[in-house]
Parts: sequence; structure tokens; C-alpha cells
Amino acid sequence: MEMANHWTPPNSLAATIRVAEINDKPDIMYLLQHSRYQHLHLDWQPPADWVGKQGFVVLPQTEPAKQTLANRLFAAPPRLAACLAAVADPVPAAWVRVACLGNVSAPKEVLAALLEEVVSKLRGTAVSELGWLAVDSWPNQWLPTLNFYIANEIETYVKIGKGIPRVPLPGGLTIRRAHPDDMVTLAKIEADAFTPLWRHSASGLGMAYRQAFSFDVAEWNDRIVGFQFSTRNHNSAHLARMTVTPDAQQSGIGSALLTNALQTYQQHNLHYISLNTQIDNKPSQKLYTKFGFQPRGQHLPVWVRQIN
Repeated sequence: MEMANHWTPPNSLAATIRVAEINDKPDIMYLLQHSRYQHLHLDWQPPADWVGKQGFVVLPQTEPAKQTLANRLFAAPPRLAACLAAVADPVPAAWVRVACLGNVSAPKEVLAALLEEVVSKLRGTAVSELGWLAVDSWPNQWLPTLNFYIANEIETYVKIGKGIPRVPLPGGLTIRRAHPDDMVTLAKIEADAFTPLWRHSASGLGMAYRQAFSFDVAEWNDRIVGFQFSTRNHNSAHLARMTVTPDAQQSGIGSALLTNALQTYQQHNLHYISLNTQIDNKPSQKLYTKFGFQPRGQHLPVWVRQIN
């Protein structure tokens, strides 16, 4: 749905863009519902919760010379024309969490101005790269000209049915329900196992813990060596994350976590399972196909811009 007012960018966008404030939340939510172009990063945190961070900026709407009939009858004109949030959690990599462009006449120029303002705020901090997971296709036409390049792609795998293969599991391994006190340890495993762009912070994992359908950790030789958490959507489940510490990989920990997760899904009559993985993560793909997952063949580009 497009906004009724057509807005033309002022001569100097940079002078107009400002950091989002708490009072902007209603207008940001309006943009999320009505923008011509919008992007939401797959995240556990609601978009408005990023308001107050230096990396969340907005472009105010200019008052139209004459209101439309629709505005006079139904609502006041929107006060924001666009917004963009790029926040690191944890550093040194940030993601574009939110991007909304209203009914602006030059969307590429507006996006460029928002990005430059955010990047200028990230420079001089601990952030070294900015990622954009293009869930929708509209950014792909502009990001190459805005200093982004495709660093990877995400592919969805699905499994339908009850079959769980019998695989040897390591002795002395225990799979248990995660506790809130585990999150700092799990964030350390994330830092050891993944490059910065793909890591979760302890606070981010805590939010996932509070919202997940299942969240399990693997303990081996008296220490936590891996974990998984999943979400549920009606009659299906999604394996949102599975991480094993590097020195315990290739030991059957991932197979044990996946087996336990699939058994949990079956106990709740969930027999359509999905997950996402990077196309260059061959070990994970080998594990998932062994358990009956098949790629859907649709790739989402992961765009990256270096911050220097």
C-alpha cells in the first residue's frame, strides 16, 4: 500500500536526516505498514526496539502544500518519509535491521542518503562491516551501486515426514533444556564457531530463549559444546539455529542435537521442518541431507559493505 502524499526529497537530504527518537515509534510503525519499499531483518527483536541507537535514522516528511481528500477524511499526513536502522549485536558486524521508504520520488537517492548517514555513524566504532539479507528483491537493484557486494547466499532446506536416521552418538553426551544462565557460554561458542556477521550476542540469545519453541544445549565431558533452538508456526517447525563449538565438531554433536530436535517436533505432531543455511556451509548441508532435508532451490543474497 502506498502513502497518499507524494514527497520530493529536499536538496540536501543529509541535512534533514536525524537519529530516531522514542516519539518517532508510532510513525515508524506506520512506515512499516504502508511503505512502498520495506525491509525487516529476520530477528528476535521488534523493529521499534532499535530506536534510540545511533544507527537508527529517520527522514522527516515535509508538510504537503495541499492535503489530499483521503488525508482530510481519514488521517493526518505521515510525519516520516523513510527510516533505516543498522545496528551491531554483537560487534564487529552490523546488519541493516529495518529499511522503509515511503512514497518518495527518488527512492534510490533516499536509500543512499540514509545509508551514508548510518555508515558515517558506524565509522570510528568497533563495527567493520554492514550486512543486508535481502529477503525481498527490491534492494538488489540498488545495493551494487551503494558499495555492497554479494558475500554469500542463504538457501532453505525442508524435511517432510517422520523418518529419523540411526546415527552413532558420542558417549557421555547429554542433551538438556537450556537455562537463562547458559547464554553467555553460548555466545562464546558462537564467537568461536562463526565469522562476525553470523554471531549472536548473549542478549540476543536470551531473546531467542524467551521466544523459542524449543531450546536445547549439548553437554559433553562436563562442558557445553553446542545448542539448537527452534520456532513453531502452526503445524510446522523451523530449526532457527544449531551451533557446535569448533573443537567438538565432527564428533556427532550436531547429529545428537538434530535427532533430539526432530523427536521433539514429532511429539508435537510437527512433520514439516525447515531451516536455512549458507550455500558455502558444506558440512551442515551434508548433515541435513543425511537427515532427509532437501534444498528448495531458492537463494537469498547476503550483501556486505565494508566500513572503513
